Amino acid sequence: MTKRGQINPVTGITDGKLRTLLKSNLRPIWRNTSRKEFIKSVRRKATNPKTGRLWNVVDCKDCGLVMGVSEKKRRVKRDGTLEKKAKSVYEVDHVNGITPMVDIRETLGEYWHTLIYGEMEIVCVPCHKKRTAKQRAETRNN
Repeated sequence: MTKRGQINPVTGITDGKLRTLLKSNLRPIWRNTSRKEFIKSVRRKATNPKTGRLWNVVDCKDCGLVMGVSEKKRRVKRDGTLEKKAKSVYEVDHVNGITPMVDIRETLGEYWHTLIYGEMEIVCVPCHKKRTAKQRAETRNN
């Protein structure tokens, strides 16, 4: 392990950049496996208020908002403008968070296990932001 910010001569990048690359490459695997199956297990049929047809919906665990599985909206950025692309109106939240990847050798397996097998819930984007902020505050206080 090299010092923080120091380029590892074997990989040619810093350890932090390597952790970022690993996480960004593991997330698509999660999205296409356990996340997808979790959404299938909690979705239900309901009438789409816009079209009157049946569609698959999920409910926010915190506020009870009913959202279409494929429903997308443009989100508001920090500066108040809208994002260019529409994104899903809900998030799949890991209830207990994901094990941080500090030292790749020691925590990669635990990170992967909590990412794939960790307890998940559906929450709308505003509720997910509140949850995440609360979790970060708790982590800082401990």
